[in-house]
This record gives sequence, C-alpha cells and structure tokens, in this order.
Amino acid sequence: MTAEIAIMSRTAVVLAADSATTVTTWKSGELEKRYFKGANKLYELSRCGPVGLMIFGSAGLQTVPWELYIKSFRDHLGVEQFDKLQTYSEKFFDFVQHNDKLFSKESKKEALLRLLGGASYRLQHIIAVHAGQSEVGELASMTPQEIEAALALAEIDVENLPLPELLTEADIANAVSDTAAELEGVSAQSIPVFIQDPDSRGYLVPRFVAALIKLAVKQFLSYAPLTGVVIAGYGKEEYFPVLEVYDCYGFLGDRLIVQKNENDSKTMDASTPAVIQPFATTHMIDTFRMGVSPDVFDAVYASTRMALGEMGSRVMAECGAQNPLSQQRITEIIEETKISHADRWYEQIRNQHVFPLSNIINSLPLPDMAGLARSLIELESLKERVTRPSESVSGPIDVAVISKHDGFVWIDRKHYFKPELNPRFFKRAE
Repeated sequence: MTAEIAIMSRTAVVLAADSATTVTTWKSGELEKRYFKGANKLYELSRCGPVGLMIFGSAGLQTVPWELYIKSFRDHLGVEQFDKLQTYSEKFFDFVQHNDKLFSKESKKEALLRLLGGASYRLQHIIAVHAGQSEVGELASMTPQEIEAALALAEIDVENLPLPELLTEADIANAVSDTAAELEGVSAQSIPVFIQDPDSRGYLVPRFVAALIKLAVKQFLSYAPLTGVVIAGYGKEEYFPVLEVYDCYGFLGDRLIVQKNENDSKTMDASTPAVIQPFATTHMIDTFRMGVSPDVFDAVYASTRMALGEMGSRVMAECGAQNPLSQQRITEIIEETKISHADRWYEQIRNQHVFPLSNIINSLPLPDMAGLARSLIELESLKERVTRPSESVSGPIDVAVISKHDGFVWIDRKHYFKPELNPRFFKRAE
C-alpha cells in the first residue's frame, strides 16, 4: 500500500508520496510480507515541461519497474513539449506499449502464457463443479463422456461471462492465434485429466484451450496487478493545472490495457475550487477534508437504516394499524428517508468543511500548500503506525510543487546516497 496526495489551486499543483513498499513472498506455504522504506513513487516526467508523475499500487509492469519506463521516457522526450497535458499522457503510454527493449515481444508472450496458465485451475474447477466433483483431481477418474458433458456446461458459463468494456473480441482472437497451438501441446502433457488417458480424451484439448483463453481474457481485469498512474501539471497552452489519473492493468498480449479514471481526474479553471485528491490509502485525508471519518459515516448510515426499520414497526404496532404496511413498502420508505437524510448531511459537510477548505487552499502560498500535503501524508502514516501491525505507509515523504512558470520544483526529496559526496551526479543531471 501507499499514501499519495495531489493538492491543486489556481496557482499550482502539489504532489506528495510516502516511500513504503510491500514485498510478499510465500514461505512454507504461508504468505510473508516485508516492508521497505525507500521506494520512489514521485517523478519528474519532463526535463523541460512542468509535468510530474506518481504511481501507486503495483510498482512494476509485468516485472519491469515503472521507474525504468518513466526515466526512459523522460530521456526519449528530451526538450519536446506539448500544448496539452493529455498529450504527455498519451505519449507516455504509447512509449510504454511500444518499447520492446524494456519489455520484448517474447516477454509479452510469456506474460500472456502465464496469464492463461493462471486461469487453467479456474477452468478446471468450473468443469469439476459441473461434473459434481468437489476436487479438480477427481476429474481424472471420470469417463471421457462425463468430462465432455461437464466441459460443454463450462463452455456455456464462459461464453456467458461479460466482456469488460476495456477489452474486445479482437483481444480474444489475438490470444488464440498467439498461444492456442502451444497451449494445446502443453495442456495435453500437463493437465491431469488429459494425461491420464490421452488417447480417449485428447480430442477435448482444443475445446479446453479455447474456453481457457476466453476465460482468461474475460477475467483479465480481475487478476491483473493494477497500477494507478497520476500525471499532473501543464501543457504549453494551459494556464491552470490539470490532473489526470489512469488505471493501468498491464499487457494483454501486445496491447497495454489502460483507462482514464474520470472520477479522480480534475481540471482547474478561474472559478474552480481547490482540489484535495488522495490516492491509495486515504482514510485520514478523507477525515480531514470531510470533517468526519468515512467508517463512522458508514456506521451511522447502517445504524440509521436499522433504527428507521424498528421505528416503522413500533409506530404501526402502537397505532394498532388495521392495514399495516408490507415489509417491501417499509423498506422503500426507509430508503427514501435515508437518502434525503444523507443528502442533508452531505450538504452540511460541503458547506462547513469542503468549501471553506477549498477557499483557503486557493489563497495559500506555495510553501504552505507543500507543507499541508506533507502533513496529510504524515497523518496517514501515523494512523497506520499506531492502529495496524504493518508499515505499509511510512518512510521519507517526497514533495514537489509544479507551477506554470517555475516548472517542477522539489520541496522534499530523498536520495539513497549523500548528495555532498556525489557532486558529479548533479553535474551529470545539469
């Protein structure tokens, strides 16, 4: 996990990120977590343009660290600048998708095969359920006819799965053309149900592989290691800061699956209130800007629903209603009342906390904006440290301010080395 924040006013955008990273490994059949405090999550995306980038979630893209992509793109970009921030985002993801030096075509195919291999057990489990077996291993003792009947039902299940909007039928077709032949050979030699009797069951392998590929592609978004990519700053023709947030799921074959998060993306103008946008771990930052903890809000929500239901039943009982309302009608009234109650509460939150805070931020000097961003990440880290036996939000906090004319300016930045001992590093950077 991590904690990051973007604070935007009409003058600048401030980005801040912690340095914690979590590494998970399996040891003796148990998941073991280790925490480190030196990860870089905040970067300068352009050497000349006022643009920064943060990442959260997965630290790598199919085993390649994001840092390599980001710094390679910065070198590739050179002194080129664009009129819109959106163009930086488009160019960056296009660079990631077509950079075969960092992630070759062979590596992309291997990643696709690993994805399909991961879906193999899920498909076998579906077949086992339709065959009335509790364990996948029990399929080996069944007759070819029984397995074929269960596979036919599994094919229907897979066919009925929705295809996510980000994906297309072409993704399935490309995966079939790239891997079907190889998978058929591997499946015939590694799937227990086929190994047991290859002569009588081998004819089912192509159907199994076709269903496997379709299942893996349709479930790709559910199992992909998601990375959040935050790009903020200015294009040459933009005078107010822009914040764009993307959900990147990684490669599916040769295609990079990425989608803009419209809810978290923001654009400032002359009349827009300031923005406080947290990412990843957001509990304490949400509490600060809303004036109430999100879990308390949810608890009151649930308690209100229960209390309204009890009150409705008691009122009808006390009044001796001859035609008491049905439970369905009571539920509808409770839902209507709860929504109106929540709307009034949200209005109070906006009027008493969100709007006043936004007005203040729009008037803050840049050092105070940077200090606020740092303090909110420290607050998130403090809560994590005292309430959980983990260190998933911790370490040095990197802070940068991006303004139209001053560009990308570091306020706080960690180094893994002592700057005073490495003057040549800074000379090279110049």
